[in-house]
Amino acid sequence: MCLRWGICGAGKISHDFLVGLKTRPETEHRVVAVAARSLESAEKFATTHSIPKSYGSYEEVADDPEVDVVYVGTIHVTHLSIVLKMFERKKPVLCEKPLTMNAQDTAALIDAAKKNNVFLMEAVWMRFFPAIAELRKQICEGVIGDVMYVSANIGARRLNVARLYDPKMGGGSVLDMGIYPINFATMIFGGEKPESIHASGWLASTGACVARC
Repeated sequence: MCLRWGICGAGKISHDFLVGLKTRPETEHRVVAVAARSLESAEKFATTHSIPKSYGSYEEVADDPEVDVVYVGTIHVTHLSIVLKMFERKKPVLCEKPLTMNAQDTAALIDAAKKNNVFLMEAVWMRFFPAIAELRKQICEGVIGDVMYVSANIGARRLNVARLYDPKMGGGSVLDMGIYPINFATMIFGGEKPESIHASGWLASTGACVARC
């Protein structure tokens, strides 16, 4: 069975997702529609990736009967509303990280997924790297013994990305990049909840966090 994908968002992250998806046979996965905040952006993206349909609203993807599953690659602050739209039409969703802006919204999405009996997954691609898959396998098989300590770091110089310094747009290092070491640590410890959390960091003049430890 070929899964027919609808794409929400016509930016770089959606482009990267499409590049990865195209490594799979078209008999397994095929993109049939893309939507963006403007029809012009959607049409340009559709032309680049040879997608037959382009929409100027996300509702149109939700209403498209030829779309089996939806990838949401928009900015963080829009995830909640877009995913809920898809659930109303019983569309399964693969949503880019972070799933939402906070734990309350994430709980709301999980509840909505259960209520509508649809699939929901956060697109944390790191978990599917061959090296990570092998690490998880070795941990599960006890090859390296009981894990007692995890050290995970990530960083990048991104001074030219204005959105990352705007809290109202989901800016800040934790939501943008901090999710990777946090996700890595929770994965290694098998999803165990921490007994305590200690954090410190630095804020930009806008109030967005620019570093955390």
